Amino acid sequence: MNKLVVLVIVLIFTTIGCRNKKEILYYFEQSNPVIIKLGRKHNKIFRVNIPVGLTVSNKSISKKSFITIDYKYSPYKKGIGEDIYKYSDGKSIKIKNNEEKIISSYSSNKYIIYSRYRLDSTKVTQDQFKPYIEKMLSENKDTLHIGTVTEFKQKHKVLFEKLTKNDSISIQFLDGKKLGERITVPVEW
Repeated sequence: MNKLVVLVIVLIFTTIGCRNKKEILYYFEQSNPVIIKLGRKHNKIFRVNIPVGLTVSNKSISKKSFITIDYKYSPYKKGIGEDIYKYSDGKSIKIKNNEEKIISSYSSNKYIIYSRYRLDSTKVTQDQFKPYIEKMLSENKDTLHIGTVTEFKQKHKVLFEKLTKNDSISIQFLDGKKLGERITVPVEW
């Protein structure tokens, strides 16, 4: 009888222990706008910022922490960093990407990551943005919100796929004061 009790206890702790060590990254649909930037000197769009929603879940009994959310551009040269926002109660608050982020046990944090893509100055690329450029010049703006990711994907499908193909997001959790496991997932739009 004692062996059966010990076996049941071991199975319970093994199941709980294995299940609780997982940190999970998954995407959520968000409605933040795609943003374009105009270079005044040549009147060309030089950058597009595309948002993606990421949920980081902690399925363990202890709190988890990490420092940065790394948006990995493929190839690397097409991107120029990212802006990170913590998403809570329908609001996005900009946070520093190089500060510790803590996730309580059995909870999740939501983030909006704005990837920043360099755009080439070729006629094919710039012609797609001609109506936006005209609007920005007439309104004396250097930044313009041009709709949601879904709308951008529909209007500029080839460009969107060229920019975002094979990109990923990576988080390296802390193990005490040391760097621990790195989790990398492909970006899903």
